[in-house]
Amino acid sequence: MSRARRWITIGLALSALTACGLWVGSKEFASRKIITTIHLPGVVEVQEVRLGSKIGGRVQDVLASEGSLVESGTPLIRFEVPELQTQRAQWEAKLRSAEADLKKARNGARREEIVASAAALAAAEARATRMKVGYREEEIREARDDWTSAEADLKLAEEQFGRYERLFARKSVAQAELDTARANLDRAKGKTAAARAHYDMLTRGNRPEDIAESEALRAQAQANLDLLKAGTREEEIARLEGVVAETHSRLREIEVDLDEGVVRAPSRSVVDVLSVRKGDLVPAGQTVVRVLRADDLWVRVYIPETDLGKIRLNQAASVTIDAYPGKVFQGTIVQIATVSEFTPRNIQSVDERRHQVFGAKVRVVDTQGVFKSGMAADVVIAGAEAR
Repeated sequence: MSRARRWITIGLALSALTACGLWVGSKEFASRKIITTIHLPGVVEVQEVRLGSKIGGRVQDVLASEGSLVESGTPLIRFEVPELQTQRAQWEAKLRSAEADLKKARNGARREEIVASAAALAAAEARATRMKVGYREEEIREARDDWTSAEADLKLAEEQFGRYERLFARKSVAQAELDTARANLDRAKGKTAAARAHYDMLTRGNRPEDIAESEALRAQAQANLDLLKAGTREEEIARLEGVVAETHSRLREIEVDLDEGVVRAPSRSVVDVLSVRKGDLVPAGQTVVRVLRADDLWVRVYIPETDLGKIRLNQAASVTIDAYPGKVFQGTIVQIATVSEFTPRNIQSVDERRHQVFGAKVRVVDTQGVFKSGMAADVVIAGAEAR
């Protein structure tokens, strides 16, 4: 091989090796991740809640102070509610009465009531049977004897009156004696007529109207007994159940209004503003206290468009504030705006894109209550990745 040809071969080999090295280097550079740290200034924001009552009234007690940290459900303001307390007592009494009526209807008649009704039916049946059978033989015989005795007395009175009438004609007796004999005769006639009528009534038996009346009373007694045994109608029980349910609902409504008589903290919060004092008369729906939710605070930051690809939701972040230098609080990115802000009218160059920013929320865990709304804060997002 000639010297010139050998140098050409060596040159081509070196060129190939150089090209291979450049290709491998470019692959390593392309696969390398560029690790960056983003520093963002921000402002602390806290969720504000305005509390009031749906019923209002006169303030009885103010149970919290501005700036205090209260737990969920802590009473803050209490109103006077005497009218509602009276209504609750009234509806509780109505509920007890309605429940008693419903229980009575479900249980039906007592055993003693059924026994009494059965006895009344037996008495009515006995009377109806007696009315159909008529009077006893002994009563008829007694009536006949009374009639016979009355006729004997009448005959004696007629004989005495005739004798006195003859003696009076001979002027042997006075007028008074004759009048007495006439009165005894008339009395004897009346007793005889009454005794005969009584005898006739007993022999003919009871009147059809009396028999019909006794049968009606027996049927009524039987119906009363059947009614007690059957118990209360289903419709009546359903009506009473409706009354109980309605009373329960009304009582629950009053309980809800009574609960509105106390304004409570909706969650762990910091009392920001108390706008009422004891004795104030507050209309329904008016704000009486403003609180800041201690567990619902975040730092508002703005991310340049050029760094937006390095941020993602639920990414960890570190937060510091001037009030506690050197103390780092843990945070999490919980929101990234979908619409940019502070955008120039025309983006003419790549460098101007950094002026286009997107708002984001970094939620902070504050167990000590050190964050205040409006504080300046610094957010560091370490380990943000870019290719």
